[in-house]
Amino acid sequence: MTRALFISIKPRYARAILEGRKTVEVRRRFPTVPPGTTVVLYSSSPERAIVGTVRLKHTSRMAPDRVWALHSEAIDIAEEALGQYLEGADASTLLEVEDPRPWVRPVPLEVLRALLGVEPPQSFRYLNPEQVDVITRSGADET
Repeated sequence: MTRALFISIKPRYARAILEGRKTVEVRRRFPTVPPGTTVVLYSSSPERAIVGTVRLKHTSRMAPDRVWALHSEAIDIAEEALGQYLEGADASTLLEVEDPRPWVRPVPLEVLRALLGVEPPQSFRYLNPEQVDVITRSGADET
């Protein structure tokens, strides 16, 4: 396994991704990562835990004003909220994801800190394969 992408996401959107209702995550900025990359989902406050993984199918960049027209069905966010989030951004990155794997036992923030000595990212960070193995053994038991 190559390195994984570790992203923070609001609980509502993390659930939507893991339930398969949200297949595109919109970001203001994002690095280019290859298709097939594992994406580790950290559900932010109040949940504060790693809740599962998805596989990156494709990334694309586009002008923020095109996102709603082209992807409104896949992003599971209201048009007004999307506009507020992307306000002032020159570009946006769309992460098309597949193969959602919710974890029966999420890995809480305290355990994440103890196991890896890392904080959840503001937006994203990378995890090496060993880090992914450690957190997967501590949580997972995918549904």
